[in-house]
Amino acid sequence: MLLEIAGSFLAVVAFCFILNTPRRHILFAGLTGAAGWALYLVLEMRLMNTGAATFISGCLVSLCAQLLARFLKTPVTVFVIPGILPLVPGAGMYHIVDSMLRSDGMTSYYVTQTLVAAGMIAMSIIVVDGLFRLFIKKKGDFYVDRR
Repeated sequence: MLLEIAGSFLAVVAFCFILNTPRRHILFAGLTGAAGWALYLVLEMRLMNTGAATFISGCLVSLCAQLLARFLKTPVTVFVIPGILPLVPGAGMYHIVDSMLRSDGMTSYYVTQTLVAAGMIAMSIIVVDGLFRLFIKKKGDFYVDRR
């Protein structure tokens, strides 16, 4: 498990170089992705549904990204895009193509699982972003001009 978490950290760091992420944010993005993958692994070991585990770990990645963006005064996407990399269902996409080529009848199952995982990632980002927009106000929002 620790090897998988370290691998996800290194994958996110390498992906940050591809995305030209500012160097001072690469460590934080790597930690965000590793934390999301660690939570996913723990939830999967607890025999949780793949969709639910992906949603909860995606929420953690998005929450970390929101907090880091406010703390480091950068856009949220600097941390969200690389942070969700370990959660992206790449193996599911591989299984879809493999199943189609072998005609084994499992294609619809793999398509469903992959779409559920991708949808849960998107939904978790939307939910956390919506909650932050609802409850966290910007500094200028509290100012009332009383002229």
